[in-house]
Amino acid sequence: MFVAGIFSKPINMVKWEIVDQYAGITDTMRINILSTLSTSIDTRGSSNQFEICKDVRNWLNETYGSMWGVAIGPIDGYTCFSSYYESKYLTVKEKNLNWYIQIWKQTP
Repeated sequence: MFVAGIFSKPINMVKWEIVDQYAGITDTMRINILSTLSTSIDTRGSSNQFEICKDVRNWLNETYGSMWGVAIGPIDGYTCFSSYYESKYLTVKEKNLNWYIQIWKQTP
């Protein structure tokens, strides 16, 4: 189930560049995360980064258990430091919007 009326749809992998995918993020998880990101971006619009992060975080918490973090920033000059848990860490670039997106399961 998706949060706040967000529904799954096919994703265009061309716009995504996988930067880091640690062992705790399976390929199926990655595909589902990218689909949820795409849907939220299309639903919320690119100017609502905070709401997109919140949608994806809520979906991750419901789907994979609680304590996930999601951060979005510009590709040029963006840095986010986080502590991840169980090797669940994914970093992607959204090439159309020039975003750097980090997703991680937080340390309890």
